[in-house]
Amino acid sequence: MNSKILLLAESIRKFLRRNMVANLKNLINRAHPSDIAAAIEILKPINRENLFKFMIDNNIEKASEVLIELEEHLIKNVLELFNEETIASILKFLSTDDAVAILDNIEDEEKKEKILQLIQDNEKVEEQLLYQDETAGRIMTTDFFYLNHNLTVKEAIDQLHKLEDKAEMVFYLYLVDDDNRLTGVMSLRQLLLSPPDAKLKDVMEREIISVRVDTDQEEVARVVSQYDLLAVPVVDHDGKLVGIITVDDVIDIIREEAAEDIYRLAGTSEEEILYKGHPLKIVKIRLPWLLPAFMGTFVVASLLDFIKGHFSYFAIFVVFMPMINAAAGNIGIQSATIMARELAINEMDGNIFKDVFKTQIRVGMIIGVLYAVIAFAFSFLLASATEMPKLLVSVSVGTAMFVAITISAVYGSFLPLIFKKFGADPAVATGPLVAASNDILGTVIYFTVAYNIVRLFI
Repeated sequence: MNSKILLLAESIRKFLRRNMVANLKNLINRAHPSDIAAAIEILKPINRENLFKFMIDNNIEKASEVLIELEEHLIKNVLELFNEETIASILKFLSTDDAVAILDNIEDEEKKEKILQLIQDNEKVEEQLLYQDETAGRIMTTDFFYLNHNLTVKEAIDQLHKLEDKAEMVFYLYLVDDDNRLTGVMSLRQLLLSPPDAKLKDVMEREIISVRVDTDQEEVARVVSQYDLLAVPVVDHDGKLVGIITVDDVIDIIREEAAEDIYRLAGTSEEEILYKGHPLKIVKIRLPWLLPAFMGTFVVASLLDFIKGHFSYFAIFVVFMPMINAAAGNIGIQSATIMARELAINEMDGNIFKDVFKTQIRVGMIIGVLYAVIAFAFSFLLASATEMPKLLVSVSVGTAMFVAITISAVYGSFLPLIFKKFGADPAVATGPLVAASNDILGTVIYFTVAYNIVRLFI
């Protein structure tokens, strides 16, 4: 947290505590909404409540701008403070896509319906709410500027002069035919440099990069990033232009998806932040992630019990099992993370997949050789020569280390692909599940290799 935000938060606290209305009003009017939102993060709940009540009474437009900048868990907390009329009055200052984003945080359907009846342009909001979550249709803005491609350049410039402030910033000019189908695009520079009497359809770019209303928001972010766009048009199934998604919304998507992946990596979810002071609710969130990993320990224990009864030298080799499992588990998580990242960045074709997969195998083999040498030396020093030669023990441990790491690298690379195949987020593969399954895999590999080497020489 930088000093500017800390100073802003402290000033808000002081002005609220001393009821310095004029000072607080001046501070709120001058501060940027994103800075106020950042300051709210570190305020106590009572100060957050008082600040929002103050903004609603004195500058409701600023309240709406701050609300949309808050993290999701704080938006939910704020919305719980106010009735339907107050929330509707805040939403009136927001664009359609921002209003939809706020309404998505209201779980009470009856309350949401009452708010919809109170806000202006509720038909637009209701229509956008019909699109599935995390799709282009759900996050697009319908307050945008477009032109008929039959207009001349001069007529287009005249239309720009009449542009309403509510329309989203004009990064590109989107052109449509008489049926509102997207036919072309051009930049403002291209418009200004074209002859005044030229028709837009004669000077526009016909190669259009667009997304459909049902396109996943991650794919939207990938398209914008790949083509370095400031905005991307959204079309329906008939090719009609229905909205645009600007780069600021894409940045929010990237942040949201990154945060979601981090939570899944840790085996939890963002909902946990909502339940501070409610340990039972947090336990309910974590258990579905932790139970599969915990059940994995029962499988490992059962395997060890089985191996103990069939491998007479079990006691010698079980000492080195944690070393094998830890090394194999780490390389498995690394490979799974890299593969999940590749899948998040792009839809991998056959060639890209082969390159990534081959690289992970080679990395696994190289690390496997290095770890095998270390495991060989360590086990040779630690092992006792009473029941079998120390060299045989160290060869078995070193070989098992190499095989376990190599196979774990392959397994870790495959796991995100399997999850994606069944429609799950590949990031889940990097969490507790891969750790538990790698323990099972490492145990099986280790004792299988050790058993066969010992059987070969004894």
